[in-house]
Amino acid sequence: MTVRIFRANGPVHIEFYPKTASTLISFGEPVYLTTDGRLSPYTPAVAAPFLGLCKKAITATDSDYASTTRIPVEVGTYDTEYLFDASTTTAAATDVGEFVDYVEATVSVNVGSTSANDVYVTQYISGTLVVGKWGRRVTSPGATIE
Repeated sequence: MTVRIFRANGPVHIEFYPKTASTLISFGEPVYLTTDGRLSPYTPAVAAPFLGLCKKAITATDSDYASTTRIPVEVGTYDTEYLFDASTTTAAATDVGEFVDYVEATVSVNVGSTSANDVYVTQYISGTLVVGKWGRRVTSPGATIE
């Protein structure tokens, strides 16, 4: 599973950021910037906002796995919506307008849980798919957090 851009209501572009050394990141996985300015996989309720989707898989066999090389990240705008798999609880039309939790292990959302409030659901597609916006995100490098 992966989080997919559903509709870019503004420009979507690629930016390059240094990755955290010796950290696995999947292609298309949501990422955030750590306090030292390195990319790391987004985790539920992390004390940092969502930045974008990783556009290069980082594996333990990569020659630069232990380095902080820069990798591409697809960054959207405040209005960019994402397609999420609802893997823990079946989604329903009543989830629209609610904040739900991101599930890192399955790269999906749990519409039955609102303890972390990572994703704001904007559209119901089916029992296993919803559209949403990240609840907290970076608008651009060095900008304020929403």
